[in-house]
Amino acid sequence: MTTPLADYAQFAGKRIAIVEHMQNHPFVLGLRQAQEHGLEVWLLTGDRSWYTHGHDWDSHPLARVDRVIDVDTTDLEAVLSVVTGEDGNSLVDGLTSFSDYHTELAAHAARRLGLPGPDPAAVRTANIKDQLRIALGDEPFNIPHVLVSHKAQLDEAARRLGFPMIAKPPAEAISYGVRRVDDMEQLTEAWEELSAVRHSLRGQPRSGDVLLEQYVEGVEVSVETMTVDGYTHVFGVTSKDLFGDPAYIECGHTFPVPLEDEERDELYSVVRGTLEMIGYRHGPCHTEVRRTESGWRIIEANPRTPSSCMTMLVTDVTGRSPILDAWLLTIGVTPAIEPVVHSGGAAVRMIYPTRRGVLTRIDGLEAAAAVENVQVLLHVEKGDALLQRMDNSSCVGFTYCNGPDRLTAQALADKSAALLDFVVEEELR
Repeated sequence: MTTPLADYAQFAGKRIAIVEHMQNHPFVLGLRQAQEHGLEVWLLTGDRSWYTHGHDWDSHPLARVDRVIDVDTTDLEAVLSVVTGEDGNSLVDGLTSFSDYHTELAAHAARRLGLPGPDPAAVRTANIKDQLRIALGDEPFNIPHVLVSHKAQLDEAARRLGFPMIAKPPAEAISYGVRRVDDMEQLTEAWEELSAVRHSLRGQPRSGDVLLEQYVEGVEVSVETMTVDGYTHVFGVTSKDLFGDPAYIECGHTFPVPLEDEERDELYSVVRGTLEMIGYRHGPCHTEVRRTESGWRIIEANPRTPSSCMTMLVTDVTGRSPILDAWLLTIGVTPAIEPVVHSGGAAVRMIYPTRRGVLTRIDGLEAAAAVENVQVLLHVEKGDALLQRMDNSSCVGFTYCNGPDRLTAQALADKSAALLDFVVEEELR
């Protein structure tokens, strides 16, 4: 990142606990920047191997936190026990999480400790997608849905929603399990697969329910926000490039997306209205919205900072870091977000290998890194298994560009990505 970061000196002498963490470069970069401004960071984790994938922990970028505490991060009382002193007072100035699977628990823990944080009920409503649909009710920006608990309900769901529709787990992340279904045969196949999922990707129990939503045609974007004392500040709008049918997996982003004043105002109103309706009054949010012929429709609201280098896009264009601003809020400091000023543009391309197998080498890396203004940010090593599952976890890295405008940056990021070839040794079964 080249944009100067301001107002983060208030981290000096403060300590926060993070319940699990995002793995990719922007979050590690945010960690380093916060520490450089004097913030002490504790990482609470239930399984270090989730981050290392068989590699050594001490060489992992997250090992640079000030303290690692191994604790069951699905157990609220266990988390509280490691951040509370013998006198019953909090040992940290703030506690939060950027992990979809732990944001609700972190909100509960912060509230129990008397620390700043969002309403846990609001976080739960956002994270459980059918609850978000219920909360939005008859609003025109909502999407008709049916939560299916039994196979016998599929016929009625098809009658109510029609085809095509989207099938997804009610509570998951990284686009896991999300797919479009166009007929009864595909719907039955999606039900059989998704209803068999009885644990989240982080091991938490799941009911096996499947959320079906009416498919809405249109261009999808995300809105990056920070809500402070009930008012939602908007950093801007990010493009969301998707691979498309049948799975809806992100492959790239640009920032900021220009919109006409009326269209932008309507979009911001929809996002702010959504957060108000679920009672989300504190913290970052990454809200996905689709522009249809009948107006904006809410796809998801994620009460955390965005992943896939989107925080880098925002920081380089606005000079504000959503990660660091979120941590300021966590320790009770109001970040100076307004006015949000855009300068230039930025783009990221998510890189997916074309072949399954065990990685033996990466060709074209030097040429890709030589493309003007591009950073190549990879998170796989020789010996790693590629394309084990077709969702965002298959991403092996990013090409990132900060340029004079978003389209120039996108072209350079695409040029760099096209030069990379991930050579595998054997096919995975």
